[in-house]
Amino acid sequence: MKITYFSNSQRFLYDFQHIIRAFYPGAQVKFGHGGDIHFEAYFEEMKVFLKLQTQDKTIQKDFVLVSDEHESKRIFGKNLYDLLKQETKKELPWGILTGIRPTKIVYPLLDQSLKEEEIYKFMQEEYYISDKKSKLLLKVAKNEMSILSKLEPSSACLYIGIPICPTRCLYCSFSCHEMTRQVKSLLGMYTDSLICELEKTYQKIDENKNRIVAVYFGGGSPAVLGIENIKKIFTNLFENLEKDYIREITFEAGRPDTIDEKLLQYLAEINQDLNVRLCINPQTSNDNTLKIIGRNHTFEDIKRAFAQAYEYGFKNINSDVILGLPGEGENDYKKTIEDVLKLFPASITVHTLSVKRASLLRFKWNEYEFMDEETVNSLLDWTQDILEEHGYIPYYMYRQKNMIGNFENVGYCKRGFEGLYNVMIIQEKHNIYACGAKAVSKFVYEGDRIERVFNPADIKLYISRILNIDV
Repeated sequence: MKITYFSNSQRFLYDFQHIIRAFYPGAQVKFGHGGDIHFEAYFEEMKVFLKLQTQDKTIQKDFVLVSDEHESKRIFGKNLYDLLKQETKKELPWGILTGIRPTKIVYPLLDQSLKEEEIYKFMQEEYYISDKKSKLLLKVAKNEMSILSKLEPSSACLYIGIPICPTRCLYCSFSCHEMTRQVKSLLGMYTDSLICELEKTYQKIDENKNRIVAVYFGGGSPAVLGIENIKKIFTNLFENLEKDYIREITFEAGRPDTIDEKLLQYLAEINQDLNVRLCINPQTSNDNTLKIIGRNHTFEDIKRAFAQAYEYGFKNINSDVILGLPGEGENDYKKTIEDVLKLFPASITVHTLSVKRASLLRFKWNEYEFMDEETVNSLLDWTQDILEEHGYIPYYMYRQKNMIGNFENVGYCKRGFEGLYNVMIIQEKHNIYACGAKAVSKFVYEGDRIERVFNPADIKLYISRILNIDV
């Protein structure tokens, strides 16, 4: 299906495109005229004329905006939604909500000490969010607020990025490097670059009088650096950061083919004094799907990695799964959740498949079959129910562009095993210092103003800029 839109203004353009794509997943949406369905939005000062046109009919809504831009955005979204609902006879569980951080709309309501029913009513009437999603959103917001309330204003996070993997997954963007012979030859220089950038970052942390409470080794698969390079980075960290303030160190061990005895033994030594949160991520327990998405391991390898981690005394283990992977149906996904529960992780992060613009999946989309939106939605509800039955609480949430069904990613954990870094980066109330290729630092100022600093995604460019050499 081809969908076109035309407007005399760029105002609310992101929401315009996002809501249309949510109602028509997989459709081509382009600026201009023609197409199977055509939208027009004309702005005349505070008045808006909105039109949906097909080959056999035209639906139109006229409405008036207000002086408050945020409120006007919501008015525009609701009218567009009403138009699309009338045409498609369809409702979206998340209504008009397009933001990455949905719990942010709940915080002001909780600050007003509104009753739960009043909050549900607001979310349902003003954003068209379903009853089930409203209740989930409130649960997550309360848990996030509880975590954030225990932090000092000076608290901050440090992210260390290693965007390299043994192979590139089908759904991953090209900015994550595959472990080729050339990339392998750069690992030593990449480590040196990281340490060089960290040295400069410590100065900035001191200038801002911040205290690092959470450190996150992400990627990619950080273990590909090798144990000696990993030791160098940790040694540098502990020589420069106050260990007494560090409440959590997350290490994305990720795939079992990057986990070995030396890595676990070293991290276990650190875990004796600090809380090391280890991530071992199956994504699915179905071996055929693992082959399709480009992973060189089986679920048996995941089980062995868990067993090894438990032998070394790790209790805080997270496990990522993805709902909506190519070729998987309802029973495949339910099997994954049931298999992962048997591993007893401290936390389970449930992702809904997102089709990234630069991923191989985007170009091979027509080669696979995918779950329909209703199935994805019912499985998200089923996941919440079964995980809560097993003692997991939803403690953080975020959404991404181009997610199947316009749904959500939710982190669940056993009480006391909340991922501190996850909440801090989602809620953007504290500084995030980020080092490494593709890393993005975020600095929070008065009035909730946020400035971002981006590092180059290409590791050769990153190394050359940091070390001032040609690579």
